[in-house]
Amino acid sequence: MDKKNTGSVLKYRIREPLKKSNNTPTIFLLHGFGSNMDDLFSLNQFFADEWMVISLQAPIPLGFGGWAWAELDLNNLKNLPKPQQRVSSRDVIISSIKTIKKKFDIKSKNTYILGFSQGAAFTLFCGLTNPKEINGLIAICGFYEANKDIEKIDTERIKSLEVLVSNGTLDEIIPIHMGRMTNLGLRKLGLIHTYNEYDTGHTISNDCLNDIMNWLQQKHQK
Repeated sequence: MDKKNTGSVLKYRIREPLKKSNNTPTIFLLHGFGSNMDDLFSLNQFFADEWMVISLQAPIPLGFGGWAWAELDLNNLKNLPKPQQRVSSRDVIISSIKTIKKKFDIKSKNTYILGFSQGAAFTLFCGLTNPKEINGLIAICGFYEANKDIEKIDTERIKSLEVLVSNGTLDEIIPIHMGRMTNLGLRKLGLIHTYNEYDTGHTISNDCLNDIMNWLQQKHQK
């Protein structure tokens, strides 16, 4: 069932599984800059009926139905004009995940985050600094500087995280060199993860989506 929610946590859309269990796999979706919770929620159709799919909406309004996890300098995507937004959004994402997990009795063992573009950066930021709450991260078409958070990351604890990073070689928003910087930064943390590139732009291609679903199936079956 598809439900909308407005409460003390971030606004979200949820598709509950047809049949819940103590092991219900759950994925939280983080949309990109200028988008909203309805965007990635369309991915719910690709998940089996046993999955719970929850799409969170960023807290910073941009107008015209768009939202952001942090404001950007469009001339320098590495720069955040208000860096405190990065921390506050990370904190409200984790708080929302904890609240929703408690409400629906979701176990950490089968909890994943999938983010696109800016949502990909926050997926990695949230998961690497809060590995207790999440066991799998999927970052698509994003850029993340791991060295900026090295003091906040427990390099031993993150070894249990399952991480998939995907970038497009033709991406006009996040150039491929930024995706490769993300990959290198994660490896420097000692993280053993999967990194894929596709000959596509700033989008989730069919090949990328197929690889994501296969990766999730393998991880969930462990």
